[in-house]
This record gives sequence, C-alpha cells and structure tokens, in this order.
Amino acid sequence: MYRPSLKSPWSLIALLALSIGLFIIAQNSYVVIKSPNYEEKLAAVNLAQAFIDSLKAEIELRGIDIDPIDDPHQTGLIGHRLTSITTDRGILSEKQASINPNLAAMFVEELIKQRLKPGDKVAVGITGSNPAVNLALYAAMSVLELDPQIIVSLSSASYGANREELTWLDMEAILKEKQLLPFGSRYASMGGSEDLGLGLTDNGIQSLRDAMRRNNVPMLMGANLDENVDLRMAAYQELLGDEGRYRLFINIGGGLANVGSEPNARLIPEGINHKLAEKEFEKEGAMMKMARKNVPVLHVRRILRWARNYGITLEVDKVPVPGEGKIFSSTLHNLTVASICLAILLAAIIAVIIFDRHDRRFMANIVDPDDEL
Repeated sequence: MYRPSLKSPWSLIALLALSIGLFIIAQNSYVVIKSPNYEEKLAAVNLAQAFIDSLKAEIELRGIDIDPIDDPHQTGLIGHRLTSITTDRGILSEKQASINPNLAAMFVEELIKQRLKPGDKVAVGITGSNPAVNLALYAAMSVLELDPQIIVSLSSASYGANREELTWLDMEAILKEKQLLPFGSRYASMGGSEDLGLGLTDNGIQSLRDAMRRNNVPMLMGANLDENVDLRMAAYQELLGDEGRYRLFINIGGGLANVGSEPNARLIPEGINHKLAEKEFEKEGAMMKMARKNVPVLHVRRILRWARNYGITLEVDKVPVPGEGKIFSSTLHNLTVASICLAILLAAIIAVIIFDRHDRRFMANIVDPDDEL
C-alpha cells in the first residue's frame, strides 16, 4: 500500500535554509581577473602619473600661473584660452578629462596588439594641443622600450600647451632633466594653418622659434603645406636610417602635416588603419605617405571616445585613481566557490533522499497488528 514520505518537516526546512545560505555565499563571492599585459599597463600608468606630478612641481616652482577654474586639479597641463601661439579653439572639458594616467594603459594595449618589440622604431606625429594625451603615449612607449622618432607641430589649440614659456618642447625638457623621459621630439614645425602658423602674430611665430631654439630642436618649414609634408617625410627617413621601414606610424590629434586636411582628420577611422593606402585623398599628409610605404597607422583624435571603448572613466570632478578600470582587471563570480556550494547542496539533497529511502524500507518491514487479525 502507499506510504507517505517519513522525512521530517525540519529536514526540509534545514535543506531550504542551507540552499539559501549557499546561494548567498556564491552570489557574493568574486574573483578579480587581471587583464593581459597587466604589469606593463600598470607600469605605464605609474610613469604617466610621475610625468604629471613632476611637471606640476616644476610649474609651481617656476611660478607659472595655473587657473584654478580651468585646471581644477592644479596640474598645470591646462593652458590658457588664448595666447600668441594658439591656433584654434579647443574643448576645455576634453582637455580636463584627458588628464588621466590610465590612458597610458590604452596605448600599451594598442601597441602590444601590433606585436612591437623593444627597440622597434615607430614614427610619431603629435601637436601641442593635448599634452596629457602625449604624456600617456610617451609613458606607454617608454615602458615597452620602443624607439620613437617624434615630430611635433608646436603650436596649440586653446587650453593645450599654449603658454609661450611652457610649450610642449619645454615640458619634454623638464621630464628629460628629471631623467624620466629617455626620448623627445627630434624635429618641430609651426603647426596651425598650412603647418606654417598662418594667422599667428609675429610675436607668436617668434615665440615658437624661441622654444625650438632653447630646446635645441630643429625646425621644419617649407613654403606651403605640401613642402612641409615632404620635409617631414624626409626627416622621418633620415631618422629611420637603414632599418627598412617603421613598424608603426602614430598620429595624435589633427596636425595638418600628418592628416593632410581637417576633413581627413574626421573621416579617417580612429584606431589602427591597415588599408589607408587604398583610399584616395585630395590632400595627403604623412599618414597617407607612411601607409603607402606599408606602415600601419594608429590614428587617435577624440580621446574621450577611445576611453569609453576601453572602459576608462574620464571625470573632470574626480581625481583619477591609477590602475582603476576594466582595462586593468575585471571582477567575476568565483566559479570555484560556486562549484563547492553546488556540490554541498547536491550532497545534502542526496543525503535526504537516502535517509528517506532507508526510512521507507524500515517502515515496510513493520507488521501492522491489525493485519494479523
């Protein structure tokens, strides 16, 4: 005849309590998984932070004015809205947000993707418009021990390295003097319109010349943009020597000698471009000419968009924490703990089933006195 289970209600309650407890333990158990190349990324970030701190200390020592509103963290990396070497308008919020050493990790990842090795030569074209991004790139190249050949368009957009007494070349010189930077710009051009500083005042042109002179950086200056591009390519070839070709060309910003024209800067896909040589451009800069030499091109123009793609939070009101973000590590549920909890729960359920069957057999062997009558 049918006999109901003899399991005690208390055993079911205990099983329920155990299940809930194990679920809570598994749900709240996490493990931090470091991303690939974690050590290199963290080293680059720490170096970028050292760059920022050293520049801030030297700027304060020199008594250079820092606007507490435009530069809320008092880094000194935010320039003025307008100076004699300012070429066009810059976006203040973007310049503020980019003062984040974690950007160096982004460059480390991009450079490692290209399978670059220590000693590899890379051609670099930058401007003075966003010194914080330049610092992040420099930190990444330093940690990876690359051999960058750098040409800078020295003038700057608003809020960049646009102080006449503190151009990008001067910032490089400070870091070299403190033995933090093993390389720097090999050549410089005026930047701005036609890469000739057209539209700047005579004082502005002279300030740029003075900056090149005091930092012993030769000037590239032709009669027009095309000549400046040719001069730039000749300089890169001279710096390359007999090593065949560059492993990568890196462009930061929208320097016309690099991108050819403003429309080009917006239309060229950001990131690595392997097929840039297949496209037609009305005006060609160093990027296109490098691509025709089978050199991959890394184009970075809007750093905030890049940061979002890598999970780096850029906040103006918050001091960035080095090593924080998805690019460094991710937090996942601990599968080991979850597996142990599952095993314990299954064991408990099996135990209850076994004891229940044992009780059924025991009761089946009991003779009911009424049945014998």
